[in-house]
Amino acid sequence: MVCYLLWVKINIQKELEDNILPNLTRETCLILNDNHKKLEQLTWSEGENNKDVPFSELAKECCLKAFLKINKVKNLKLSIDIPDLKLNFEINKKTIKKKIELKSTLKGIIPGSARSKFDPNIWTIFCNRGGGKFDLRYGRYFLGMKLSEHETFQDRSPRPKLNFNFYQKCNELPKTDKLKDDMNNEFWKAYAKSAINRVINPKNHSWQDDLVKEIIREVLKDPKKFTKI
Repeated sequence: MVCYLLWVKINIQKELEDNILPNLTRETCLILNDNHKKLEQLTWSEGENNKDVPFSELAKECCLKAFLKINKVKNLKLSIDIPDLKLNFEINKKTIKKKIELKSTLKGIIPGSARSKFDPNIWTIFCNRGGGKFDLRYGRYFLGMKLSEHETFQDRSPRPKLNFNFYQKCNELPKTDKLKDDMNNEFWKAYAKSAINRVINPKNHSWQDDLVKEIIREVLKDPKKFTKI
């Protein structure tokens, strides 16, 4: 019996990751996109916030409808907590917790979460409400992450911005590829290139530019010291 329950849990985990979550996120996005009147009636926060409770409540309603449409697993049930969509899948008296991140924007680009505190592969629904119109897109979180050529790095953990336009349209099939662990190195390289570019091709000033200049000067004093890093 224990082996059977373990087998069920392993297989339902795979089904959730490979099929249910991608399709649930897309279908929820589609239903939200068809509810412009309800979106217009919501009370939104003044700034860029994923803690808009009315938006979470509407997304929860749409997500439950989407689940009934896409679910093909017998005896699988879903309950949802907010804000964001905290998904509680229940099967054979076992609960598996997942999450769909909710974001909203007025301008198309918002500050992202600290790189050390989030899962870049989490499924995300992004609402652009600029100009009084509503457009919704979805996809894995990392699809929207973008570093500019003049990006500043933070004094704690990097917070790559999120660009609405990089996410998938509702009518597109889910891109299920995950961000690989070694992609972290690509972030450090991108920040390093941006830091050097800010020094060589300055457009605005940050205290970080002075720090980068001093680091470069120290390296140039004794390049051999850094050959092993």
